Amino acid sequence: MTQVPSPGDANNGSSDDSVGTAQDRQAKRRWLVVLGVVLVVAGVVFATFLIFRPDSPGTVDVTVASPTSTPTSESITPETEVSEPPTAKPQPDKPCRPKLGDSNAIVYASLDRPRNVTRFGSVSDTRAWSTSKVLVVLAYIKTVGEGDPKNLSSADQQLMRQALQSSDMNALLTLRGRIPGGSGGPMTDILRSIGDTSTQPWPDSREGSHSWSPREQVRFMAALANEKVVSPAASRFVRSQMKPIPEHRWGLGSVGSKTFKGGWLTADTDTRQMGLLRGYAVAIITDGDGPAVLQTDGDSAHVEQMDKLARILSRCLNGELAPVN
Repeated sequence: MTQVPSPGDANNGSSDDSVGTAQDRQAKRRWLVVLGVVLVVAGVVFATFLIFRPDSPGTVDVTVASPTSTPTSESITPETEVSEPPTAKPQPDKPCRPKLGDSNAIVYASLDRPRNVTRFGSVSDTRAWSTSKVLVVLAYIKTVGEGDPKNLSSADQQLMRQALQSSDMNALLTLRGRIPGGSGGPMTDILRSIGDTSTQPWPDSREGSHSWSPREQVRFMAALANEKVVSPAASRFVRSQMKPIPEHRWGLGSVGSKTFKGGWLTADTDTRQMGLLRGYAVAIITDGDGPAVLQTDGDSAHVEQMDKLARILSRCLNGELAPVN
């Protein structure tokens, strides 16, 4: 006989089925949630990879320099511009190795590390010519002005300005003739006071024919920029007056230097400049290479070659690879 389930039995079976179905739905929801989370995380990882991978077209490489880091571009090899206080300098990241031979030279040193002098090339003729006018003016301030240009008359200051900016020989001779006991002693003392023991004692006349190496000129310009020559006031004054007239702004002036002094004489002698450029004390010199151009003082300078040396120097200071020529 067929047993007919009681109403209670039917209710019990329906309850068990309902419980099983609910559990299945909860399990499916949990798996869907887990799957969704996994997909989201995978998407984020993949997107991050696309954005920051090294060869991604949209990559931007930003390097933050340490606030305490200091550029160190100077180096000592076989053998800063500021008419104002020294400024920050770029750090050369490529070797500067110009081949200048034995008739041209570029020399430079950072204003904050003036003992580390870099030199390329060499010359046999290092006569100072009109670069010596800077020392004569300083000797005048040291002796007649007692170390301070404010103690000098406006007429004296005008003579110094003419000697430094126009390379006016008459103005220079007037100043030199007023230095008690002659100019040679004070000029020598000035160099000794900043550590130059290699330059021979200066004479009381014809100082332009006296030898003054580019290396020592670089150290001198660094001391001048750091206000260590004669006195801070004297250093500032002379530096402020080393602004050549437009006709003399070739060479260092062609690459942005505002503070420099040149020296020249004939087509057969050296042409040279010393000055400040982008946080460096610099000097360039050629021993008669290239054509000579008549200057306002009646003498001649090798302008084309000096422009070329200035460009090479500028590229070295910028950290570029200077041409080997």
